[in-house]
Amino acid sequence: LEVLESNIGMLRRKIRNDALKFRTVTLGSITNQTAAIAYIEGIANKDLVDGMFDKISSIKLDGLPAIGYLEQSIISHPNSLFPQFLSTERPDKAMAALLEGRIVVLLEGSPVVLIAPVTFISFFHSLDDYSNQWVLGSFLRIVRILGGTFIAVFMPALYIAITSFHYYAVPLELLLNLAKSRTVVPFPPIVEILILEITVELIREAAIRLPTYIGTAVSVFAGLIIGQAAVEAGIVSNLVIVIVAATATASYVIPSTDMALSVRIVRFIFMLAASVFGIIGIVVCTIFILGHIIVLDSLGQPYFTPFSPFFSEGLKDSIVRLSLKKQKRRPVETRTGNKVRE
Repeated sequence: LEVLESNIGMLRRKIRNDALKFRTVTLGSITNQTAAIAYIEGIANKDLVDGMFDKISSIKLDGLPAIGYLEQSIISHPNSLFPQFLSTERPDKAMAALLEGRIVVLLEGSPVVLIAPVTFISFFHSLDDYSNQWVLGSFLRIVRILGGTFIAVFMPALYIAITSFHYYAVPLELLLNLAKSRTVVPFPPIVEILILEITVELIREAAIRLPTYIGTAVSVFAGLIIGQAAVEAGIVSNLVIVIVAATATASYVIPSTDMALSVRIVRFIFMLAASVFGIIGIVVCTIFILGHIIVLDSLGQPYFTPFSPFFSEGLKDSIVRLSLKKQKRRPVETRTGNKVRE
């Protein structure tokens, strides 16, 4: 078990400043575990710290075996697919979050800490990006966002929509090869995609729970043998193997495990919508997902920053002050007989 004092000591060794503060609270009517809120006074928002402390203090549970129990008890949108807190086991990442004005939540007995508030883009950041030049770090983030969202979510859905409804959008040469590969497949596109996607998920789960060396060998063996056997048996086509492999690879580039799992679930939603409505289903799902992300918040802060809201609070206040100042300068006209007096 992780000792809370040891984790607090790690943070104190990295940030040797009296401004680093910890507020503790005892949770669990049976276990009596201690949770700590870490923040840097003068950098972190005091209102957010007080709000986090009040939320954690109001938790009524018998015990918290993992920090995920605490997270589910304090998030604003518990039924959302997307994580609203960032979890990490790296002390340097927790230190970087504290220096950015964020709050770090520690729990006795857990090696994982929670970071809040966060944004959607925070789940695609890696601490190693800051060790490179800003151009290289930005390029890696763009690759993660494009690969982790667009390829992992849209590629299987687009294949299903095009082969089922919009085949005329495919170039003729590619369409001929696609039709030739699908002549031996007795299932519709949604079925063959689901067969491979579920198989990949089973292999992934098996590899996680097996020892490291055995899990790696099983993953390679299952991926090669099952894929080749499925193509030769006429269960799936060659193009589906390529699409599922690219999708699985793209989902691995997301640094956050919680966000990667959310993307995998969203991919299945897009696939089912594309199998029924085609491109229209993909567009409608995209609108709903974007609307849901815009509505979300992390500890009261906008989740989709900097894309939404488009104006920061400081810019809004400046615009309001400027408009009020213009209204004060506007002359007041009064009419006296036939003359206008200002």
